[in-house]
Amino acid sequence: MLIAEGFQTARALSVKFNTLHNLSDALLSKQPHYDWGLRSVKSVLRVAGEMKRANSDLDESQVLMRALRHFNIRKLPIHDITIFLRLINDLFMGLTIESKVDEDLKSKIV
Repeated sequence: MLIAEGFQTARALSVKFNTLHNLSDALLSKQPHYDWGLRSVKSVLRVAGEMKRANSDLDESQVLMRALRHFNIRKLPIHDITIFLRLINDLFMGLTIESKVDEDLKSKIV
């Protein structure tokens, strides 16, 4: 599916993706709303493809890292977020991605 979304380094990224999903399933607390199956895989990869098309200046590893973080953080309780972020940082060593901030929304909130 990475290839279908336009990723040139799909083979290497798929190993990281699969490793993250397997480790997340094994290491994070068991929650009824966690979905590490095919539905989740397809959804994350579709988001990654949209992000790749919207941010063509970013490296493919950065795009996938952001998509994984963005898609999964929302469903994790606070005690699992630190574990998940460490897993991502270990799999994507040396990569840093700044969070996107909607300045218009931020100004309305503050």
